[in-house]
Order: sequence, then C-alpha cells, then structure tokens
Amino acid sequence: MILSYAVYGIFIVLVLWGIKFAGFGNSYNEDFSSLHVTRSLRGLCALGIILHHISLQQAFRNTHELGIFSVSGIFFVSVFFFYSGYGLLKSIDTKPGYLENFIKSRILKALVVPFYVNILLYAVFFLSMGCEFPASKWICGILGITLLNEYAWYPVVLVILYLLFYALFYNLRRREDAFYFVFLAIAAMVLVFCFAGHFPFNPKNSGWHIKVYNLPESRWWEGPMQFWFHGEWWINTPIVFLMGMIFANYEKNIVSWFKSFYWVKLIVTLVLFCLSSLIFFKVTAVHDYWSELIAGESGIMDRFIAFIIEEPMIILFMVLVVQVMMRFESVNPVTQFLGKHSLETYLMNYMAVYGLSFMIYDSQQIPIVKEGHLNLALYAGSVVVLTIVLGLAFRLLLKKLILRK
Repeated sequence: MILSYAVYGIFIVLVLWGIKFAGFGNSYNEDFSSLHVTRSLRGLCALGIILHHISLQQAFRNTHELGIFSVSGIFFVSVFFFYSGYGLLKSIDTKPGYLENFIKSRILKALVVPFYVNILLYAVFFLSMGCEFPASKWICGILGITLLNEYAWYPVVLVILYLLFYALFYNLRRREDAFYFVFLAIAAMVLVFCFAGHFPFNPKNSGWHIKVYNLPESRWWEGPMQFWFHGEWWINTPIVFLMGMIFANYEKNIVSWFKSFYWVKLIVTLVLFCLSSLIFFKVTAVHDYWSELIAGESGIMDRFIAFIIEEPMIILFMVLVVQVMMRFESVNPVTQFLGKHSLETYLMNYMAVYGLSFMIYDSQQIPIVKEGHLNLALYAGSVVVLTIVLGLAFRLLLKKLILRK
C-alpha cells in the first residue's frame, strides 16, 4: 500500500499548497466562487478523475491500491457539472449578449469540435494498436452514436444540457420556469438509463444479455455500455448542474445564510454527508445499479432505488464544498495548469490508460502485479504524465483547427 499512501500524500500536498484560510471570525473568502479559484478546484478534480480511472483497472482492484479514488470519481465529476451550471448563469448576468454567440462559441467550438476531433484521434489510435472492430462499430463510433473513447460521455451530456440552457434562457422570461424544465430534462435522462440499464433493451426478454455477455458469439452491440446512457455515470451527477445554476441565481442570499452560525452548519452538513454516504453503500449492497446481471431480472427498480439514494450524497457533497471554500481556498500553479486543460486531458486519458495497459496486463488480459507493486506505480505515474502530454497536444491541435475556421 506504499503506492496508495504516496499518491494520497501528493494529492493532499496539492490541496494544501497555496491554501488560504479566512480565519475564525466574520472574515470569509469573498472570491471563493471566482473563475481563478474554481479553476484550481477543477484542476485538482481533473487529477482525481485520472487517478479514479487508474484505480478501476483490475490490477489495482485486486491489490486495493488507490482504493479511495475508486469510489470518489463521482464527487470529482460533480464539481465540473456544478461549476458549469454556475458559470453559465453568471455569464448571462455579467456578459451582455452572452447568448447571441452561445451556440458557436460554447457548444460547437468548446464541445462538439473537440468531441469529433477526439473521435478521429481514437480511430487512428485503435487502428495503430491493431484493433479489429466490425464495420458497424466503426461507423457508429465515427458518428458518435457509440463511444470509441469510453470516457467521452461527459461532453455528450454537457452538450445536451447546454442546448437546453440556451433554448430555455433565450425564450423564457422567468428563471424559475427554466430551472423546472432543466429538472424535467435531467429526470428524463434518468428514466432512459433506469429502463435501458447497461445493455441494449429487449422488452421480450429482460435477461437476454446474460447468455451472450462476454461470450465469443455475442455481437459487439450486445455488450455493456455501448450506447448513450447505458451506465449510471451518465445520470448520477447532472443534477448538480441545476444546483449550480440555482446557486448562481441566489448566491448572495445562500452565502449570507451559510455565514450565520457557519461552523454549526458546516458540521451539520458534514454529518449529513457521512450519513448519506453510509446509507448509499448499505442500500446499494442490496439494490445495485448492476443487478441486471442476475439472470431473469431487469434491475429497473434497483437502478431507481440506487439513484434516489445516491443523489442526496452528491448534493450534500457540493454543499459541503461551497461551505468549505467560503473559509478555505487553495490556488497553486499545478492545479491552475490542470484546471486550464481539464477537458483536453480528460478526453485523452483513456488513450493513456489503454495504451499503457501492457504494463499491468499480459497478452490474455490477466492482471500482472509484480513484487512491491512497482509496475503499478510505474503505470500510474506514466498514465498521469502521458495523459497531460496528450492533452496538451490535443489542445494545440484544436487551436489550429478552430483558428483556421
């Protein structure tokens, strides 16, 4: 576990480096929600997501290395959704005519172009790795109907939310109405996943996938997580996008309320978060998102239960983040750098995770763990470094493509 302790230590150092404490009196960090401060927070979370993806590899699961990161990915993603919603609403309030060029600048250039350029890069990557996919999978992957890059679900959900945001705030006068429709849209996403699960839906035989899952005769699209919203990660964090919008709209009043009996409210939030986390892990031990793998069961109700139990934990986590940052904020060059390049590193992370997998798997995809876990440590460090390098190269490529247009 030396590897885990070393990584945890580095992560804590990044949290403490440049930390600013407002004090115990009536002083608060008035800029805690500014772009400069939240960029560092996003940078820290970007690193957390990279480590989360590393921790999910079977060699790390077998040895329990980086175990904390294996269950904390959802919290890191929540930060990105929260501040995306927050930033959009603040931009409307502070930037005249913000919506006039929104589709081109915030959706096409910032999300759609990177998404499809990323698809082409992964197509070249998989070809160079000698991967042989059926023609239908190549076509669906190039079109973006399925994900060649397994981690590219985030920009898809963000585009949906951004388009909805634009349509609502461009046409509705009352913001409360917009909040209501955003909630309904997120609820619709949840329904899609809860009914579809992780496999293509077959109403005639809800357990059909059990027979073909992982069998040689199964077709590629019969496997898990092949299509949009076939995975709980598509739907368990977007609720804080709406939460960020609401916070931006009522920020002054909310912050003022938190300042009254601040430490008491901070402790209450912390206790509630811990309790909600405990409840979530207890309940999902019985009602799991993946219960559909039990032959003959659709798992629809279990997915609903798991989602409903999980959301209070995520919401309380973001409340806790806001409260903590009112007193403590951390800004340093490393997290600022990672925050500035977070989308690009995120989109290129799977290439590093997959491309370097020979370090922890043999030719039969059986996990390899060498003495002292040295290969795991080398793999983790290499994935982090390569992800950042690939992310920077991807950013430079995007700049050239967008500037030429």
